[in-house]
Amino acid sequence: MVVTNPLDLLDYAMAPLRSARALPFAAYRDPALFNLEMEQLFRGDWVAVCPANALSGPGDYIALHVGGEPLAIVRGEDGELRALSNVCRHRGTLMLDSGVDCLEGGTIVCPYHAWSYDDSGVFRGAPYAQGLKINPQEHSLPQFRVEVWMGVVFVCLNPDAPPLTERLAGIAPRLAEFDMPSYHVAGPLAAPEVWDANWKLILENGMESYHLFKVHKDTLEQITPTRGAYYIEGSAAWTLTGGAIVEDSGSGIVGQLLNRLFWSSSGGDHYTLVSIPPSFVGVVTDESWDWIVVHPISPTSTSVFQGSLTKQSVDRVSQRIADGYASAFLEEDRAICERAQAGMASRHSQGGRLVPLERVVVDFHHYLGWRLTGQQPPAPHVEVSR
Repeated sequence: MVVTNPLDLLDYAMAPLRSARALPFAAYRDPALFNLEMEQLFRGDWVAVCPANALSGPGDYIALHVGGEPLAIVRGEDGELRALSNVCRHRGTLMLDSGVDCLEGGTIVCPYHAWSYDDSGVFRGAPYAQGLKINPQEHSLPQFRVEVWMGVVFVCLNPDAPPLTERLAGIAPRLAEFDMPSYHVAGPLAAPEVWDANWKLILENGMESYHLFKVHKDTLEQITPTRGAYYIEGSAAWTLTGGAIVEDSGSGIVGQLLNRLFWSSSGGDHYTLVSIPPSFVGVVTDESWDWIVVHPISPTSTSVFQGSLTKQSVDRVSQRIADGYASAFLEEDRAICERAQAGMASRHSQGGRLVPLERVVVDFHHYLGWRLTGQQPPAPHVEVSR
């Protein structure tokens, strides 16, 4: 497919379910569309980062790129989270290494000429200035918007975007049964994985349950089978789907431990999956709140972050089982996404019809059409009242 205008790849994005199709394969490779997505979505909308409780102490920070912009999300001495530029105001050096750490003495110090800033980004000083007065107002670090929603940190580089809590207000009543504030124990933050696949492909895979019976037949399908999946409510702004959790996940000690991890002692028998484009897909059960976050690197590569919150600390044996189990099905997801990306190289094939189990993917395409072309998306759709 020859692409002259990247928006032509979204011609059918606003189609209703009855006529919806997969996006053209070029949409997962085209550099011009990718650049537009980075500008209007990842630099223009709310992007998920990490659990707020993973940055619980003064000086705790995570340094990463959002929409290509180097940021540091820092917990200040005053307890506030701030999204600061991670670029020195002197000569543009990256200051904090990528990953999670804690500021020494609550100060950000540039590794080039040791210009320093406090944990709120205010310029503190420059060595050997020899009497030159440097205006702190002109040399403090730019700040960006931060919101914490359901324990997850989101940042936004766009000062004009509506508040995230306003956009997601309709989700809270649907999650009330899970008592979301009770999930407060953050799992350890692992370094992101780089998947050789387009961010949209990874997000679509994460939000739909249609593939579980095939891709995850020995893992997720044993606990959250495709046959038990259903659509709850959704629109271009967000979508909720759900599914049954089966009690018997196998025999023997491993099966018993998996039952213990995924089948709630309080009787929970279902999960709810939360999709918030452009970056977040999470699953909540009576026992945990787990998610993946995607941050694009190039048209065909993406950083994938994992995050989780639980109600209480998990014992070591259970944690090892859970970590191994999660690694197994995420590796299955990675393999199928990279395999699909390889198929997207075809110039003589095109995407087919989307089935009802992929209504959430249709909502995501409506998001793309809404944010990239300015078309008004359809009204929210409701199927399950629970």
